[in-house]
Amino acid sequence: MSVLSSLSRRRRRTVLGVGTAILVIGGFGIYSATSGDDDASPIDVEFVLGGGTAATGKGDQLAVRGYFRGLAAAPDGTVYLFTEEKNGMTMWRREKSGATKRIPVSGMNRSTAQQAAVAPDGSVYFAADDLWKVSPDGKAVRVIDAFCKPNHPTRTTPVSDFCVGQVTGVAVADNGVVYIGDQVNRGRQSSYVHMIDGDTVKLVAGRPPKDGESTNRSNPSVRNGIAPLSDTKARDVLVPEIWNSGWLASDERGLYWRTGAGIVRINNEGVLSSFVGAKSPDAMRQPDGPFNSIGRALDASIARNATSSAPRGDLTVVSGRGEVYYSEAGKEYAPPFARAFRWAGSKTTSQEKLEKDLVGGKIVYRVAQGKVSPVIVGAQSIAASTDALYVAVQSNDGDKGNPEKWSTAVLQVQLPGRR
Repeated sequence: MSVLSSLSRRRRRTVLGVGTAILVIGGFGIYSATSGDDDASPIDVEFVLGGGTAATGKGDQLAVRGYFRGLAAAPDGTVYLFTEEKNGMTMWRREKSGATKRIPVSGMNRSTAQQAAVAPDGSVYFAADDLWKVSPDGKAVRVIDAFCKPNHPTRTTPVSDFCVGQVTGVAVADNGVVYIGDQVNRGRQSSYVHMIDGDTVKLVAGRPPKDGESTNRSNPSVRNGIAPLSDTKARDVLVPEIWNSGWLASDERGLYWRTGAGIVRINNEGVLSSFVGAKSPDAMRQPDGPFNSIGRALDASIARNATSSAPRGDLTVVSGRGEVYYSEAGKEYAPPFARAFRWAGSKTTSQEKLEKDLVGGKIVYRVAQGKVSPVIVGAQSIAASTDALYVAVQSNDGDKGNPEKWSTAVLQVQLPGRR
């Protein structure tokens, strides 16, 4: 979040007082502290997949090599991690018991998911420009091909004919309905939400810009796509922020849609309500530790990313707790982290090494009861089950062009009130 420029003034004085080096990345201060800061409460994490040294065994015992490619979680707590090794893509499926299976993926290579989502049959939908579906046995099939000239995204279209510039988000509702966030990124640029209904694709939200129409927030149609007025229809809003929109999450209250600086919720009647509203970003307070509120979610503004190639954000919902989590685009954070955001919990020697070698990752926020709070830094991606939040992280200990020198792990974050 662009307003997060530093930690608390008291913590800042402590760090400077002991002469510790300061690393500031973007608008959020990440501090290395070697003494003091006794008031800091670290974030508790547990390794559930990767970080180990074994070739077989339970998830936290395994060494997961290769480039990170995607993360998803089923409601029951089964975690799906995608990596790319020298010989191609791999899907790691870790059950809640810890039992883990390594499954080679066929038909899809060198694809990194902006989002991934698990269907009731155990298949994983993979939004990586195209939309892929990976079966439980690892066979990947392209559902939507984005390498085409975009057609009319406002029309109901056969899946085989549907064409957009890019698929950036995917969510699967409890009833198995698949929603995608997609974009037309040439010509009449705009972001949309579509529903895959059997063999057809139907529009849920978004519209194209009219000739000469302003794409600034002074346009009510653009503003309503971030902080909608009551009774705003999802199909009436214009979302021109194509590089920072399209991420989705779903629970029984509706579909959450990242629309640039904000997040809106679409109910079953197709009406929008504001969730993260970007109304008064300057009113947000400085962060002083995980899960400490920094202000109203309606005031918060999600930091944007100006290019298509830099890291983007993510979105998920812990439905059993009524909490939405998102990560910000464009900024990366690597160790040493602020003392307040260091990882607590029991770790093996190999897990400590992975943490030491972490590459840059994103900052994750929680929205709960109308408030927003920082959670953890260094994330590659986030996913959630009914009652748990999972974070993918990655480390490198040598040649960055060699996938064997990369390690990936999935952490479960200890959420407040469940100790």
